[in-house]
Amino acid sequence: MNGRLAILAALLCATPLTAQTTIGGRAGMTLSQFATTDEEVEPSSIAGIHFAVTASRMRGGVGIALSAGYTERGTGFTADALPGDVDFSFRLGYIDVAALGKASLGTGPYLLAGPGLSVMVSCTASVSSEGSSLSSDCGANQEDPFKILDFGVSGGAGMSFDVVDFHMVVEALYGFGILNISDVPDDSAMNRGLMIRVGADWVL
Repeated sequence: MNGRLAILAALLCATPLTAQTTIGGRAGMTLSQFATTDEEVEPSSIAGIHFAVTASRMRGGVGIALSAGYTERGTGFTADALPGDVDFSFRLGYIDVAALGKASLGTGPYLLAGPGLSVMVSCTASVSSEGSSLSSDCGANQEDPFKILDFGVSGGAGMSFDVVDFHMVVEALYGFGILNISDVPDDSAMNRGLMIRVGADWVL
């Protein structure tokens, strides 16, 4: 009897794990601000939008999740050197591509972490004071103050729910920009922010 059990256990261990491939979409919001070394500037968070297409491949509870989409990042800030109640903000639009490692924590929850590359496609500068505001393209009257490329890492968690023929997902990710995106000499700005998104995955 013990010999038969040993044979069955060996066969079970030798059985290849089935891989699962999914495609899907995501949409949500971001809450971001710059990390800067300028002590005269006090950054504050601004909200933005996010949407993406995704593809993942899992085997034995671990795998990779690829995504490509559009994300708004940026920052609000106040400058101590200026009089009055004046608020500024920069809103940067990026095309993102990311490759995140994915680890299942059972039926439903999972972890995500990995690198991402971003290409800036838009930048809007805004100023508001005493109820009035003005917005313009960042490079309308001068050279664009931000670099086009950004690179960073993201990490977070998600939850998947079975819904008839697809999986509904909810994910929360924190993005940590590594590169200095400021193109102004002696200045620094790095993207930081939280992303909350929902979506759906279909098994191929």
